[in-house]
Amino acid sequence: MTGPFVFKVRLKIADLFHQANHLETFTTALQKAETLEHFVLKLIGYCALSYSEKVRWLNSREKSSPDVWHQDDSGVIEHALFVGPAELDDLQKYAKLYSKTIIFTAHDYEWFNALEPHLIAMPNIRIFTVKQAWVDELVNALTRSLHWDVVIEDGAIAISNGTDYFQTDVQRLS
Repeated sequence: MTGPFVFKVRLKIADLFHQANHLETFTTALQKAETLEHFVLKLIGYCALSYSEKVRWLNSREKSSPDVWHQDDSGVIEHALFVGPAELDDLQKYAKLYSKTIIFTAHDYEWFNALEPHLIAMPNIRIFTVKQAWVDELVNALTRSLHWDVVIEDGAIAISNGTDYFQTDVQRLS
């Protein structure tokens, strides 16, 4: 796929971890500098936080803005989810800005091993990873009309698009 893409998204989400079952539908576009991997991980992050009606999706890329977030009634961000590995100085900034920050990425142990000693000073940062091959399979199966059935369990996520079935473990690193 090349160029800007608009996606009609329909997500049937069964979140067994939060005991939530709901349907999310929206139209979104791949951002100018956004990779398909980032887009897919952002969609999965949205599914993981969508148990709350106050979940939001970033439509335009801004440096310190989360990709997906929960906000309270006054508009203050409670949970900020960022996709992909972040630099240490960015994580320190996020730890100060948000009460809870979630980093969601494909496995990158080299990045995490370099970062791990510094995480003790940032107790409100949580890092979750999934297998890179799983993300690649989802990227290859993308269509402009995304109809995903998503099942989230404690430590696993499965996605069916009507034709294929994709499942992986979700690992919490911190």
